[in-house]
Amino acid sequence: MRGMILAAGEGTRLRPLTFARPKALVPVLTVPIMANLVRWLRAFGVTELAANLWYRGADIERFFGDGSAFGVSLTYLHEDEPHGTAGAVKLMADFLCALDDTFVVVGCDELIDLDLAAMLRFHRERSALVTISLALVDDPREFGVVQLADDGRIVGFIEKPRHWAQGHALVNSGVYLLEPEVVRRIPDGFYDFGRQLFPALVAEGAPIYGFVSDGYWNDIGHIGNYWGANIAALHKRVILHECPLREVAPCVFIHPSAQVADTARLVPPCAIGAATVVDEGAIVGGETVVGDGCRIGRGAVVERSILWSHTSIAPGTHLANCIVTDGCFIASDEPLRHAVIVGQNPFHFS
Repeated sequence: MRGMILAAGEGTRLRPLTFARPKALVPVLTVPIMANLVRWLRAFGVTELAANLWYRGADIERFFGDGSAFGVSLTYLHEDEPHGTAGAVKLMADFLCALDDTFVVVGCDELIDLDLAAMLRFHRERSALVTISLALVDDPREFGVVQLADDGRIVGFIEKPRHWAQGHALVNSGVYLLEPEVVRRIPDGFYDFGRQLFPALVAEGAPIYGFVSDGYWNDIGHIGNYWGANIAALHKRVILHECPLREVAPCVFIHPSAQVADTARLVPPCAIGAATVVDEGAIVGGETVVGDGCRIGRGAVVERSILWSHTSIAPGTHLANCIVTDGCFIASDEPLRHAVIVGQNPFHFS
């Protein structure tokens, strides 16, 4: 089975973070979101992948290259303008349909614990044209509601209801299994799966099904979800594939190359990335992630914050409830709280 990762979007709801990196490379527990997706797909035998690129696509291509470092092969679609989720798949039809077999499509910002093999069995047992992964949420107003028949067939969609008082609801969680025939139903130009293709298929009575998963799911669509994804990873509610950090104490994750002074204090849950130095008397945690190549100065305090790579916190500085992107130097005599700090230095590839 081949697959495609949708990675062309600007990530406008994640701004200002996506001024610093494309959303595919925004890190969770130091691991770029799309890197975790690639490894998840590979774990289920999907090793021939495509990705569409537009916004900061060169960053994504430089990071992943031909995919060999991740155990896959990657083919890129460079879009000169966005074509929508379905429109991009249409442009990659020759690649995706070459095997005349089911293929998988997933958004680059999904942090998901889904049994893809079980979903594929479900899809084939029902001779489905399309199967959409579904998750149960408390408030579907941000996502829209998927309505199912008893056999799992999708019978309707309610697009982002303004008011919802009916309790839990099933929503589209962003993984699609598609048959090659679907591609022939996508017109040229801009076309969207959720808003256009899927409702049209349901209206005509096509066999489109929903696969309900009770595993973790977060679409990391905005900064609140981004916080939630990191906290879930720190508390081990979701496991990242091949995360380079090691759990050295309950919910304390450290890369083997990090250096933590004997007098520094790590308060769980927290994570320390590769080649990061935590100096004497510094305090890190709880619910804090410090990325690769950072330095936490003597006596500094970093709590409930996320630092990306190559950022330095000056001695004595106090940071709380902040996100700091790549390559920043933070020094302050007063505590810094509830801030998103975006540096001008480029993302460091390693």
